[in-house]
Amino acid sequence: MQKHTIRMKFIQYIKDSFDELGNNITWISKEDAQKTTVTVAVFTILFALTVAGIDYVFQTGLDNFFTMFKTN
Repeated sequence: MQKHTIRMKFIQYIKDSFDELGNNITWISKEDAQKTTVTVAVFTILFALTVAGIDYVFQTGLDNFFTMFKTN
């Protein structure tokens, strides 16, 4: 009997969740979602390029630093 009650509660929870998603949440417009997505993509690419540039500078600097102490 307890399994039946738990199953019914779970099913009701799923139904309530879908009702909440459909009726009680204010969604942004499709245009706003697209603009935000493009903005996030652009800043992600810029951030990745910045990190790559900083990595290159540090790597080059460290390579040159250790080359000074390299013995042949």
